Amino acid sequence: MKAAQNYFIALLAGALLTLAFAPFEWRIISLLSPAALFVLLQEASSTRQHLLLSYSFAVGMFGTGCSWIFYSMYFFGHAHFLLAGGFTLAFILLISLIFLLLGLLTSRFRHFSPTYQLLLFYPASWVFVEWFRGWFLTGFPWLYLAHSHIDDWLVNIAPVTGSLGVSYLSALLSGAIILLITGTRKSRAIALTLSLSIIAGSYLLGLIQWTKPQGKPIQVALLQGNIPQDKKWLPEMLEPTLDLYRKLSDENWDADLILWPETALPGYFNKHMEDLILPLQQRSQETQTDLLIGGFYYNEEGIPGSENSILAITPGLRSIYSKQHLVPFSEYIPFLKYLRWLDKWIMLPYDSVKRGTGATTLQVAGITAQMSVCYEDAYGNETIKGLPEANMLINVSNDGWFTGSIEPQQHMEIARMRSVETGRYLLRDTNIGITAIVNEKGKIIHTAPAYTTAVIKGKAQPFSGATPYVRVGNWLIVSIMSLLLLAGLLKRKKSST
Repeated sequence: MKAAQNYFIALLAGALLTLAFAPFEWRIISLLSPAALFVLLQEASSTRQHLLLSYSFAVGMFGTGCSWIFYSMYFFGHAHFLLAGGFTLAFILLISLIFLLLGLLTSRFRHFSPTYQLLLFYPASWVFVEWFRGWFLTGFPWLYLAHSHIDDWLVNIAPVTGSLGVSYLSALLSGAIILLITGTRKSRAIALTLSLSIIAGSYLLGLIQWTKPQGKPIQVALLQGNIPQDKKWLPEMLEPTLDLYRKLSDENWDADLILWPETALPGYFNKHMEDLILPLQQRSQETQTDLLIGGFYYNEEGIPGSENSILAITPGLRSIYSKQHLVPFSEYIPFLKYLRWLDKWIMLPYDSVKRGTGATTLQVAGITAQMSVCYEDAYGNETIKGLPEANMLINVSNDGWFTGSIEPQQHMEIARMRSVETGRYLLRDTNIGITAIVNEKGKIIHTAPAYTTAVIKGKAQPFSGATPYVRVGNWLIVSIMSLLLLAGLLKRKKSST
């Protein structure tokens, strides 16, 4: 009975963790929720209980934090309510299996003292699992503890270790909270000293300017068209959509750079070359303004199929960046031709999007920009590919698939972390919001309300230099966590012999 009760508490603790992230931002829960799980893991008497507690926590966390998956399938994929709910539940139950690794790791340290568990091995295990799920099966780096700390001092370690280091400090403080309440006098003193050191160290790291401004700021205009997702792809909406973006662009040719969001052109660049692209390029030549447009590109010289792309229009030149990290079961569906029988219940794509290749940077407005499309901005280790050469980060997204859910706010929170890690401004342009100009510290300096047609105008400063994270990526923090866990496992093995 006690075990079943603990599983329910773990489920509830995981469900409440979502409140630590945008749009709720009850940040203290990012410390209390993992702390609750750590206490339950300490009470567990077997590996099986460790596994079930960790899995229950994950089901609660993903069940509330990723509820937006249902929105895309039900409201915009036109799936039956039960089918959309079933697929969403299946995703939650499957992605939660990754947390079995947390249960397995923590169970290996069951016989260590609470101080070792809470200040060494549990936080390291947590971060190791976050890293693992950030790349396993293409990765799902959502709801990292780090994202809930985007506005506090802990984020200042991100330029050194990336978001995983922020998650580690957060989990470490969770363990320290438990010891401050339940520990011995010695363990309380250690926990207090460690907590104060983390706070002081994080504050001091924030005083370091890892990168430096390069050249003058550029004037940018980010267009947020707010085309409803359920109308976006209707044939009769093509011309009104293009008219809207032409109008918004015509009002901002005094900028150095104009951005259109992901798939702002609901079609192929190749098919709209004469009526859309060439007039825009001529206007770009006349005003010396560069333009970035999201749309699809049919790669006639490469792998057949469409690519989710960004077209850069500059005076006398056009260049393309195509999305390289695709989302399974969204942009591409494995064995799609064998799943056509599902068309009667859910709207499947005509074909899978193809993966882009080549450089991840584009030359626009006198700068080198590291490009990303939609979900790519969730991957810190991929964002640094074009750095330190890139002076700025640019992301175009379409969170319209999740209109009315908490996903757009969560996504913006994640994107801001990339600015902190790289010491670069981020220009993030979306169809429905949240569109924003983010500075090198991850602070939003210009934005507009979601679900409105707006132009976000402002200056963006190019930067040069490299943070430690840009140079070493996730390998620093992953190596430290791995060595820490390995040392514990070796000590356990030695003690048992």
